[in-house]
Amino acid sequence: MSTKRRVPKVRLSHPNKRPIQLRYVCPVEGREIRISTGTRDEAEAEEQKRELEAKLLLGIESAPKRGGIVGPNMRWEEFRERYEFQHVVHMRERSQKASDSRLDIATRIIKPRTLGVMASREALTEVQSQLLAGAESRRGKPRSKHTVKTMMATILAALHWGESQGWIEAVPKIQRVKTSKLRSMKGRPIAGEEFDRMVSKVSTITGAKVAESWRFLLRGLWESGLRLDELLSLSWDDENGIMPVWKGQRFPVLNIPASQQKNDTEESIPLLPWLDALLQSVPEADRTGYIFQPGSLQGKVGRPDSTRRISVEWCGKVIVKIGKAANIVVHPGDKKTGRLQKFASAHDLRRSCAERLIDAGVPERIVQRIMRHATFETTRKYYSGGTVQREAALLHEKTASKRTQVHPEVRQADDSRKPPETKHAR
Repeated sequence: MSTKRRVPKVRLSHPNKRPIQLRYVCPVEGREIRISTGTRDEAEAEEQKRELEAKLLLGIESAPKRGGIVGPNMRWEEFRERYEFQHVVHMRERSQKASDSRLDIATRIIKPRTLGVMASREALTEVQSQLLAGAESRRGKPRSKHTVKTMMATILAALHWGESQGWIEAVPKIQRVKTSKLRSMKGRPIAGEEFDRMVSKVSTITGAKVAESWRFLLRGLWESGLRLDELLSLSWDDENGIMPVWKGQRFPVLNIPASQQKNDTEESIPLLPWLDALLQSVPEADRTGYIFQPGSLQGKVGRPDSTRRISVEWCGKVIVKIGKAANIVVHPGDKKTGRLQKFASAHDLRRSCAERLIDAGVPERIVQRIMRHATFETTRKYYSGGTVQREAALLHEKTASKRTQVHPEVRQADDSRKPPETKHAR
């Protein structure tokens, strides 16, 4: 019995100030293939799209065109196309978007015709200076040094890749932005009372019809310590996703495939008792497919419910709207950089889970494993607020008796040093 071969759907993409691209997801490797049409004309691009769809229907593999000048004189657009197909395509989706966006900004600032122009000390220094000043920023405000440092790292990474291909001799060194060492989070853990407020505001944002599915999602974030994309891939029965396992185990665990990990390593971690209790509340008859399936918000505006699964990005935006409706501010904003107030997000719920684990006395090494931080220092860096308070409490506890019990000889000596009272003394 033969199975029908899945033909990928081709779509047009319009990168800023660059030729139109054809994009599709490879059904075998699961990665996005990007092919430049070499034109900005919509009709020409549509014709190439139809030709590509016909080839894919016949099972003919297609890849970006090769050829052209390579080296410092190669067109900057050509370099971008090659970099995206050969390197960026292997990154995670979020990293791909960040790379595209930051390189687009650098391109708009410098407007380089060739790779060699962008890979010059003058160009890189200018990009860094303009980024600090707020060039191409959404609100036209200066950027923080930490933001610019991250953006420059992405730009330099692309040029270093060009260097590894032998297309430029070396990436010039420039004076980097000096930044302070941050030990605080962009957000913060939220308290139990604040979480209850978020839950109470769900129907305001989602509508009553799907509110319960969104409340269940919030509880999942609160009780699991998982990132939003990880929680949405949590499945009752799909081993390609993150899956809870109860059978054959003394204690339940979460199996996490390499594709779901930042470090691309398959791993099993303990299933938190809080999450275990939440999952056990689901009737056995309903334990198929994805565990968390937030409902469509189309019904709230009178449209038919969408059958497509909600994306991670959109889901995150809805959660922030819920945090805003509950008026839970996790960062006050910065007038200098134009950074707005930040309201409670999905990641703040993950932070809250970590803090509750530490407050419960769970050793930080185990918290590190649950959070899947690369190093113990990461856990300490981002969850040190609660640690400081516990250390302060212990310090006060251990020194309380020393502060109240003063040796008589010391008290007498202290009294002898007091100045004699005068008639004006009170």
